[in-house]
Amino acid sequence: MKFRAEKTAFTSLLEGEKDCYLMANGQGGYHSMTLAGGVARGDQAFFMSAKRAPNIREHLVTGLLETVTVDGKDYVLTTQRMAEAEDLCGFRYLEEFTYDGYPVWKFFAGGVTVRKSALMRHGMNEMAVHYEIDGPGEVTFTVRPLLRLSAKNKEFTTEEKTSFSVLSPKTGLVTREGRTLYFATDGTIKEEKQTVFGPMYFSQDERDGREETGCAFMNHVVSIKGINTLSLTILYGAKECVLPEGGFRELEEEFRAYETALLANAPLTTELGKQLVLSADAYVVDRESTKGKSILAGFPFFEDWGRDTMISIPGITLVTGRYADCKNMLRTFAKYEKNGLLPNLFPEGEENPMYNSVDAPLLFINTVYEYVRWSKDTAFIPEIFPVLERIVEGYKNGTDFHIGMDADGLIAAGAGLEQLTWMDVRVGEHLPTPRHGKPVEINAYWYSALKVMAEFARTLSKENPAAAYEAMAEKAKAAFLAKFWNEEEACLKDVLSGNGEENQVRCNQVWTLTQPFGMIPDEWEEKILLKIRNELYTGVGLRTLSPKDAAFHPVYIGPMEQRDRAYHQGTVWGFPLGAYFRACLAYFKKNPDKDAVWEREVLEGIDGLTGWLLEGCLGHIAEIYDGLTPTISRGCFAQAWSVGELLRAVYDAEQYRNIG
Repeated sequence: MKFRAEKTAFTSLLEGEKDCYLMANGQGGYHSMTLAGGVARGDQAFFMSAKRAPNIREHLVTGLLETVTVDGKDYVLTTQRMAEAEDLCGFRYLEEFTYDGYPVWKFFAGGVTVRKSALMRHGMNEMAVHYEIDGPGEVTFTVRPLLRLSAKNKEFTTEEKTSFSVLSPKTGLVTREGRTLYFATDGTIKEEKQTVFGPMYFSQDERDGREETGCAFMNHVVSIKGINTLSLTILYGAKECVLPEGGFRELEEEFRAYETALLANAPLTTELGKQLVLSADAYVVDRESTKGKSILAGFPFFEDWGRDTMISIPGITLVTGRYADCKNMLRTFAKYEKNGLLPNLFPEGEENPMYNSVDAPLLFINTVYEYVRWSKDTAFIPEIFPVLERIVEGYKNGTDFHIGMDADGLIAAGAGLEQLTWMDVRVGEHLPTPRHGKPVEINAYWYSALKVMAEFARTLSKENPAAAYEAMAEKAKAAFLAKFWNEEEACLKDVLSGNGEENQVRCNQVWTLTQPFGMIPDEWEEKILLKIRNELYTGVGLRTLSPKDAAFHPVYIGPMEQRDRAYHQGTVWGFPLGAYFRACLAYFKKNPDKDAVWEREVLEGIDGLTGWLLEGCLGHIAEIYDGLTPTISRGCFAQAWSVGELLRAVYDAEQYRNIG
């Protein structure tokens, strides 16, 4: 899908910096800037490298200060809002921005056309930029990289010294505090006196209550001078790098071949589906500490977490045909099983894994089932089955974090300040969304996991265990159906906790309708879907709490404590929408003769996701949006489970329409 913004989209600095794009290298490194070519967040960067995949990053290059000189007059093409100095307004010369896998800008200044392309190499900590310059007469074009060379979240300060070295006429390096940036170019390199660039102003961070300013430094310039048509390429690397013989075009062909392979592997046919397949690739990363694959939860803030990975795997890997990656991830998690739990946070260095998740192990069992269903790899069942048995035994007999099966066959979890579901925010000694007890989605996962275990046991000719799992499943189902229905609201209770809040209308009930094995009666299903539609549904996600609830927060903005109190109290999340769409499609398929007045609305809503791919980060769905009227993205501008779950919905819609 080709995204395009013409000159009319860049009427002001505000317009030029409100949206961004993302390229990722599969190691945790990324390239992300505003459409105008600047940064509006401290975590945005021209070149964010991965020192240790996927979470230990180094912010090497913040941006590029680009100047074209015609007839002695300088035209600065860079756009960057500044905190104290005059803003750089290169967007005034910007004629067009396109993004078709990588960004391309077209500038026109002083009678000269400058086309700029930027590209991050997959699997490598290398970032390339290429310029094509056309114009009558003599032109000089200069690029001064705005350097950071810091840990991802550590600021550059004006007192710190750096060094610059020319390795050859076309290569050089910059060092600071043990960090090194290499570069190779076909232009001319010249060292300059070190100067501080900044402070820059990060409007998106200021909006969210984060650090709103930051500095970079400059110490060299790369230039080219000539008549009529010129070109310049610079390749930056965390290690020594060399421009390929074919120049930028060779890098472009390498990139296109990678994209073509991704699309050839996936069964999606619509433009929306294909774009989400390409976007999904950004989240699949290597993990150095486990020597396996993982999924980054979101850009630019989040790491790879167990819960997020399990929710994201089906869309990110199975719908896209990446079965080998899926199996690799499942094996990695299986290796770290402990007391029936799986890591919610993997170890870095000497740190130990964190296991504070009640949902990840149950999601793991259901994800294994989905993997076998998609890949037909039944040989994986005997390999993974012992791990699945230990998970169920841990839940049945009780394990850490007060997780265990109650006498009624349902799973309870949590006490004190423990937050074990995805609604896990904590503000000091306060839990804005306490869900201690028996959460609705956890018990839907539990029932489905038990049914999976029974089926796998039968496949392995383990008839007695299969019967035991079936009995446990039936007991859990009976208790669930007897206790979770909220007659007054005509939907499911969110959690059985005994604290008076179990009647809150929340989005968690949607996952009772999308598990491999469900237990919801037909007469409840339509009521649940209509309740979600009428109180929780928006075009980009589901509200976490009904607006009718006194605890509802309509806006997610401000300092962290203020944001956290709204995080799961009405804020719209993208990923539950995928489950809602899929549940609706499954309902329509089962009831073809029933007059479902919202069928057209659902299909149009799925098609409408294309519009949301234009907002925030191009091609991606963000983490969250305001609860009352979502219009702009908040939090992480690109979220794995948002993309993955909506990708599943788009796939289901394609299948639904083909059958219809």
